[in-house]
Amino acid sequence: NDWEAVLCWFLAKDFVLSTNGQSFFVMATSLPFNIVRKEGADPVSLEALLLGRTGLLNTDYPDLYPKQLKQQYDYIKTKHRLDEAYVRPLEFFRHRPDNFPTIRLSQLAQLYHLRHNLFTAILECNTPSDIAALFKVKASPYWDTHYVFDKESPKKAKPLTASFIDLLTINTIVPFRFAYAKYMGKDASEGLLKLMEAVKPERNNIIEKFQYYKLEAKSAYDSQALLQLKNEYCGSKRCLQCGIGLELLKK
Repeated sequence: NDWEAVLCWFLAKDFVLSTNGQSFFVMATSLPFNIVRKEGADPVSLEALLLGRTGLLNTDYPDLYPKQLKQQYDYIKTKHRLDEAYVRPLEFFRHRPDNFPTIRLSQLAQLYHLRHNLFTAILECNTPSDIAALFKVKASPYWDTHYVFDKESPKKAKPLTASFIDLLTINTIVPFRFAYAKYMGKDASEGLLKLMEAVKPERNNIIEKFQYYKLEAKSAYDSQALLQLKNEYCGSKRCLQCGIGLELLKK
């Protein structure tokens, strides 16, 4: 019944593309949330903890910053008597650099450093701009000139983008608020549907194919409905049970 802890697990899972989502989830569930709370006072300590639990500090790097993180992680492990983490390999190949696990873990560490009682704060957000303000964080300064350890890149700040925050809203925030309202015996459907109607639509090849057939998604409410149609009807060839499918077949 610790909603803050469970939110942390699923935020971690949704902070990366699906190829690394399970690895981040395993990392988050391997940590008692009270340790995340305690180490969150220092962003370097929290970043060391998250990077260390995913195995990204298992290499000896020449750069000073990863050396500092590794030293800090070893100290945290000893202080909290943490067992060795089960490390699932992380994927970098075919990912855009801004989606690299290193960048996402640093952003997640900064989020939990700056935003205490995040779940409680999310409950008070009524608009996409409220959520955007809550998730206005960026990776730590080292990552301004790096995407991976020891390999310098042109300087560029790496904040959470508006489109990424919209995905978090769709995949994590709205489902959690719905589940919490149900747990409390309340119906939050109307407010959450209004929130989804205010969020920009998800963009992917499935939505683009619907656009080809003149079905335009104007909001996240629309795009999620179209994804549901694709997964539950088109993918299962249940055209005769689908209102849209029937109309298309008539033509």
